[in-house]
Parts: sequence; C-alpha cells; structure tokens
Amino acid sequence: MKIYVLGGSMEFSVLMSVYKNDNSVFFEMALQSIYDKQTLKPNQVVLVLDGPVPNEINVIIENFTNRNPGILTLVPLKKNVGLGEALRVGTTHCEYPIICRMDSDDISDGERFEKQISYMRSHPDIDVLGSNILEFKNDVNEDFLMIREVPQSMNQITLFSKRRNPMNHVTVCMRKSAIEKSGGYETCLLLEDYYLWLKMIANGCKLENINEPLVFVRVGNGFISKRSSKTRIKGWKKLQVYMLDNHMVNRFEAMLNMLYICAFVFTPNVIKGPLYKKFLRK
Repeated sequence: MKIYVLGGSMEFSVLMSVYKNDNSVFFEMALQSIYDKQTLKPNQVVLVLDGPVPNEINVIIENFTNRNPGILTLVPLKKNVGLGEALRVGTTHCEYPIICRMDSDDISDGERFEKQISYMRSHPDIDVLGSNILEFKNDVNEDFLMIREVPQSMNQITLFSKRRNPMNHVTVCMRKSAIEKSGGYETCLLLEDYYLWLKMIANGCKLENINEPLVFVRVGNGFISKRSSKTRIKGWKKLQVYMLDNHMVNRFEAMLNMLYICAFVFTPNVIKGPLYKKFLRK
C-alpha cells in the first residue's frame, strides 16, 4: 500500500466521539480504518470520550497510542453530553485547518482521505466535502445492502436541504474556518449535523459531495428504531424555525416537512423498514 503525505495548509485532523455503549470491536475497526489502513494518514486524530467508557475501549485507545505515538488527542468528558456537544468540544482541540468526521462504528474506505483532501486542495472554494455511503449489516465484505446517494453540486444541495439532510455526516471533510464562521456544532436533538449544514448554507459556505461511497456504514443494531424517536420531531421543529428565519423555506414547505417527519416517526417499524429502503435509499 502506497502512503501519501501532504504538508502545509492541507494537513488535517479527524474528529471522532465514543461513549460507553459503543461496541469495542466496531470501534477498533473504525479507528484502524481512519489511520492504519489509509493511503493518506491524518496528522491528528481527536477522540472525544463522551463520558466514562469501559475498560475494553480504553485498552484499544492505549494500543492505538502506542502504535502511533503523537497522533491521538484524547478529550475526556466527565459525563455523557451527547454528540452535538461532544463534537463542539472536540472541534476546539483540532489543530489543523481541515477536519474530517468519523463515527465510532463505521469503516472508511482506504483511499477516502487521499481522494477528499486532494479534491479540496484543488478546489479551495469548497468548505465542506462529503460523499455517498454504502450501508452494510454485519460484514463489510459480504453484507452490502444499499447506497445512500446525496446531491453533488451546491445548487442541488441547497434545494435538497429544504426537506432532507443533504450530507452524510460520517463522510465530511470541513474547513475549520467555515465551522467557526457558522457557529459550530450545536445540540439539535439528533439532528446536529443537519443543523450545521443549514447554518453553513445560510452563512455563504460552499458544500459539495463526491459521487461515490467513501464510508461503509453499519445499519444493524436498531438503525431504524433510532430514527423512530419522538425527540426527532422537536429537532425538526427547530430546523424549520431556523430555515423560516433565514428564508430557506416558506411556511407551507415547513408545514409539509413537519407532516413528513411526524408520519415517519409514528409509522410502525415493520412498515418503516421497507419504506426506508424503497424511498430513502438506492
């Protein structure tokens, strides 16, 4: 495997959060995928411990640190604060101008950072670059289920964002200056990333997506039921208020969005699964 090195302004950090209920095996695979198995390795991995974590996770962290000295920045929080706040705190510890996101149970393609960082270096006007995701259930090599495609151009993303999340959070590389310009991560009841994209669009940032899956996302372990939380309705209401205030949607569009999310949340999971596959994925 050829290893690429980029210096100067394109050095980058990877931002990840882990908490007590995360699967240690999945976490180790995720951590290896963003460093050990990358053709272009990050200059820094910022790992937020969102509250105390089990010993098996601490052992994985210690082994990674011993294997890759000087790469990991550990940010332990005294209690669990949720993803939005954990990422807000973690962002302040990222030392480099590009921040790439990663989740603690997914797997990045080995050429992900090489492709994304190279693209951002040749397109300095882009503030956020994401990609499609390929969803799998158990084994990333055997259980491919479907691809979540997202719009590619800024115009497409802006239109799409009126009704659905236009970026796959786990895939994004972002300029730290754009995050700060837009007010950073904020708690938004399971929709922290969607809220951040809306704030970035409202603040004149440019977002794009690469039309290929660069992250493999695990969809088992209650993936559908997590999207059935009534808390999401409150989060969606906050998004509609923000979009109305910033003239991104009109009142009729906001009302339709709320009807859509209420219908989705209250649909039984046995029906929601097939609907999710048919209409929200390809």
